[in-house]
This record gives sequence, C-alpha cells and structure tokens, in this order.
Amino acid sequence: MPDFKNIYCIIKRSEWDYYQSNNSRVAMYNRVNRINQDKLKASHENQSRFISDLKTETEKLDLQIEYIQENEMDRILPQADDLVISCGGDGTFLSCAQKYQDSILLGMNSDYNLKAGYGSFGALTTTNRTNLKRHLIKLLEGKYQIDYWSRLQVKVNGKVIDQYAVNDIYFGHNIAYKTADITVYQSGIEQDFNCSGILCCTGMGSHAWHYNAGGSPFSNELDAFGFRVLFPNLKIPTKFSSGIVSSRHDLIMIPQRDNYIISFDSKSDVIQTVLGDEIRISLARDRAVRVVLFDDARLSNK
Repeated sequence: MPDFKNIYCIIKRSEWDYYQSNNSRVAMYNRVNRINQDKLKASHENQSRFISDLKTETEKLDLQIEYIQENEMDRILPQADDLVISCGGDGTFLSCAQKYQDSILLGMNSDYNLKAGYGSFGALTTTNRTNLKRHLIKLLEGKYQIDYWSRLQVKVNGKVIDQYAVNDIYFGHNIAYKTADITVYQSGIEQDFNCSGILCCTGMGSHAWHYNAGGSPFSNELDAFGFRVLFPNLKIPTKFSSGIVSSRHDLIMIPQRDNYIISFDSKSDVIQTVLGDEIRISLARDRAVRVVLFDDARLSNK
C-alpha cells in the first residue's frame, strides 16, 4: 500500500453540469452557440469516462479512495500524511493547493485532449487517460517521487497573509479596465508605474499568464521568482518593467490609490489594499507544495 494515511479525490464539476443544475442556467446554456455547446458536452462526457475508469481501476487494485465533489471540499480536513488527488484540470489542482496547504497532491487531468479547443493539456497534472492504470499501479507499489514546488507569499504591512500561490500573484486595480498607480522597489531601485497591474510568478507560473503577457519562462528549480509590469504607461521613463528576484529578497509594492487587490492563482478570494500599504512578495520557503510525480511523466514546466 502507498505511504499515505488517507487518500482523497476532489472531482471537478464540469461546465456542462453547471449549466444543467437549474432552469436559469439551462436557459443560459441554450444561448451558447451550437459549437460551444458540443464542446461542453464532449468535455463532460470525456471527464465522466475518466472518473468511471478511475473508480473501476482503484476498485480492482483495492486502493481505498474517498471521492469528494469540488463544491464539497470544506467537509474534509486532510493532514500532512494524506494524499489529495485533484481530478479535473489545472484550476482544480490550484484549488486543492490553496485549500489543503499541508497535504501531498497528485494532479489528474480528467479531460485530457490535445485537439485545439477541446479538453485541456493540464500543465500542472501528471496523470491522464493515457497513463492512468500505470500510475495507479506505481502509486500502489510506492514507485513515485515527492517533488517540492515553490510558492509565493505576501506580507501586507509586515503581516504574513495565510494564502500562497503556486503559479502567480496579481496586484492591481479591482476593476480590470482601470489602470493602477504603484510604486515598486526592486533591489533598492524605486520606480513609479501607471499600469494594468503587476504579476509575480514562480518558475511553474512563468509558463502560464506570465508567458502570455510576454515574459520569458524559467525553471521551477531556480531559487527565485519573476515579476512583470502589465502594460506600463510608455510615456513614463522606466528603469525596469520586469525582472527576477532571488529568494533572499522581496519585491516591494506601494499602492498610490485605494481599491487595489491581491489575487492568488487567479482565484476570486482576494485581499483588498488601501493607499500607502506596503506589499512584499517573496518565495514561501517553508510552504512548498509537495507533489507526487512518476518517472514516466515529468512535467514540461520543470
């Protein structure tokens, strides 16, 4: 048996299930164009098959797993020696990483599909329909590694916020179309920005939003984090607009107005700031995510 006291599996609620949950949402679904309706239904069916296969294979192996729907995550309190399997995509994995900060995680992509516009690739997951049986056997036999992924932490006016980010932290205006005025201190250099916010990322996160915003990816094994100022006002001379910050240093940001937010991994549970707050971003050295990896499924982001 694997070296875990308990194994829990968090199952993502498909978008199709969401739209079918009540009459008003069915009406919303009916307004979606036919192509996207077909994609949502195909994604739901793909996920349903994966979950059915997962339950069948774990029963064959006598692997004891408690299954929990994503909207019922609050009813369990996994401990440090428990395994939490996220069964969904990257969003489900990130939800589990935030909710169960002390447990070991295994990411499963229940809607794996490389066809453009269908399913997902799952950058943070290692197990999908192509290797499910093999990975469950390896899990049962203890043939896996525990990897440690850096997370970001925030201090507001010297107080550590008990939320951590696997991918990235965004700081900016709470209304997306409004710009933010932020003073940034990097390695003792001060710079004022009028911009669309500031994005800080781990090596893992550098392949996601940071990359799509024009940043360069870097290894998750680098003992540092990156940041990028989003759409800075080009009329203001700047000494820097992006960079890499070592684990020995913080990135300091001071909002010059009220109503700015700090968002962790793009989740809606944000922190509000006010004019003059001091926000410090750093690597959370003692809060790394412990992740189960298999030798035949190393992540490309590594």
